[in-house]
Amino acid sequence: MLIFGSASRQKPRQTLLSRGAVAPVLAPDMSHIVSSHRSTPATRVVDVVLAAVLLLLTAPLLAVLALAIRLVDGAPVLFVQRRLGRGGVPFHLHKLRTLVSVGGPTVSPQHDPRTTRLGTWIRRLHLDELPQLCDVLRGKMALVGPRPEVPANLAAVAEPDLRRVLAVRPGLTGPTQLAFLAEDELLAAEPDPVQTYREVLVPAKVAHDLEWLQHRTLRGDLWLLVCTPWRVCSPRTRERSRERLRRLLASAAPATRV
Repeated sequence: MLIFGSASRQKPRQTLLSRGAVAPVLAPDMSHIVSSHRSTPATRVVDVVLAAVLLLLTAPLLAVLALAIRLVDGAPVLFVQRRLGRGGVPFHLHKLRTLVSVGGPTVSPQHDPRTTRLGTWIRRLHLDELPQLCDVLRGKMALVGPRPEVPANLAAVAEPDLRRVLAVRPGLTGPTQLAFLAEDELLAAEPDPVQTYREVLVPAKVAHDLEWLQHRTLRGDLWLLVCTPWRVCSPRTRERSRERLRRLLASAAPATRV
């Protein structure tokens, strides 16, 4: 069973990003750490085939959303941001634009004043993530994997953990994304959402990803893909996420609010 690790309340002595290393951060001999779940030609083929099919199926919806954003909120339609990919190599992640300004904090809680008129419901249904199917086809992402982060958000992650989670391609969905589904709601109530996200949620996400990676299977990945649309729209899944995150934030409060 996947749980939130207690490491979220401890600051590591030294991290890759605190030393200024950005890319590549994965040493050549680190791949054996995640050998049981590293990418194979078969999994890459599955990613490409399924991403292509999903892109074709969602193309009409993407076209409608892009046109609506262009007409209601103006240009640009896409939001492009630098994230860390496999091996710590930066890449440009693509989303439908849901913020008025691309500047400012790298964390966007619920009711962010920068949210566009269409952005609230687009983000609620995670439709802004659909352009990342193209990132999967480009080989920068996988359909299932750890969520790619902005480099600045990873400073509190211990070096060994960061190396291990960056040993695989980041994913469009995954068990951690679903477990933290309500994070935008909880962050909105925090006095400093950016600090809470970086010092509490990101280390907890990494711990969650690492535990999942120890037991990852292709069958499990396919099941996650099938379940994701339903779980994203499920009030029950969101409520479970909300309760888990409340417990996590409550346990971390003494360390982050002193």
